[in-house]
Amino acid sequence: MPDIVVMGDINVDVIFTIPAYPLPGNEAIATTVQLHTGGSAVNTAIALAKMDMNVGFIGRVGSDPLANQVIADLQSAGVDCSQVQVDPKVSTGMIFIAVTEDGERTMFGARGANSFTQAREIDPKYFASCRWIHLSSYSFLAHHQYETILSALDIAENSPYTRVSLDIGTEPAIRARARILELLPRIDVILPNETEVTLLGSGLPVDDSLAFLLNGQGANAVVTKRGRKGCLLAVGDKRVAFPSFEVDVKDSTGAGDSFNAGVVLARLVGLSWEASAALGNALGGLSTTQQGAGAASLSRAAVARMVEKHLFKSEWSPVRSALEELTAYFEGIL
Repeated sequence: MPDIVVMGDINVDVIFTIPAYPLPGNEAIATTVQLHTGGSAVNTAIALAKMDMNVGFIGRVGSDPLANQVIADLQSAGVDCSQVQVDPKVSTGMIFIAVTEDGERTMFGARGANSFTQAREIDPKYFASCRWIHLSSYSFLAHHQYETILSALDIAENSPYTRVSLDIGTEPAIRARARILELLPRIDVILPNETEVTLLGSGLPVDDSLAFLLNGQGANAVVTKRGRKGCLLAVGDKRVAFPSFEVDVKDSTGAGDSFNAGVVLARLVGLSWEASAALGNALGGLSTTQQGAGAASLSRAAVARMVEKHLFKSEWSPVRSALEELTAYFEGIL
C-alpha cells in the first residue's frame, strides 16, 4: 500500500511549441508537437515517485489507446495504478498546450473520464498505510469527482497520521470557490499561485487574501507559488518569501505540480515549513529545464546538486537555513 495517495485528473497533454501566441482569428505555426502523459495531479505523482517516494494514484481514464499509454507511463515512473478507474463510455482527458519561446504556456482542456471518477469504487483498504493524500481542486468541478474528495477527507480524518494537501487551479478558484473555502479547515496545506490566492480572497491583495484564508476561513498553511519570483510561505502570523533557483527555463508546463511534490515530500519526512517551501522551489525550477512536464526528469541527486549550488548565493542569505536543512537531508539519504 502506498505512503502517498494522489487523486485528480489523468490527461494526455498535446504540446505545441509556437513562436508567439496569435491574436484572435489568426494562426500560429507550431515548430514541434509532442504527446505526454499529464494532468496536474499526475505530474505531482510522477515527481514524488522520481524522488523515490511510494506513490499511488486514484483517477479515471477511458477505455481507449491513449489510456493504455498513460497507465504505462505512470507505471514506468513508479506510480501504482491499481486503483485507477476505467470508464467504458467516456474518453481519456486531453489538454492542448501552446508553449511560446519564453517558456510560458496557454492551456485548453477536455476533462473526459476525469469528471466521472466514482467514490463507490474507492477501496478504503488502499489507504491503510497512507501518510499523505494530495488532492487537485479540479476534482471540485464535477459532482462525482467531488464525492471522491469528500471520501478521501473522511478517510484522512479517521487516521491519526494522514495529512492532506490541495493544489488550487484558476478555474476551481473561480467556479468552486465556496467548496474550497468550506473544506479549508480539513486540509493541512493549500498550494495556490498568486492569482488563485486573490481569487479565493475575493480580489484582495495577496497579503490581505492570505490573512483572510488563514484567520477568517481556517486555512492551516498556504504556500503560494510565484513562478520566477519563487514562493511565499504563510503559516499563522509567519510570512517568509523564498527566491527561485537559477535555471535555464525551456518549458514551464507542470512546474507548479512539481513544486507541490517538493512541499509534500519535505513535510512528509519531517522537514520544517521553510525547508519544504525551498524544496518546492527546487523541484519546480528543475522541472522547467525540460520540454513538456519535467517531473519525469527529476531525481534526488539532481535536486541535491542544485540546492548545494545555491547554498551561498546572496539572494538566499535570508533563508539560507532552509537550504542547509535540505543539504543535510540529502546527505543523509544519498
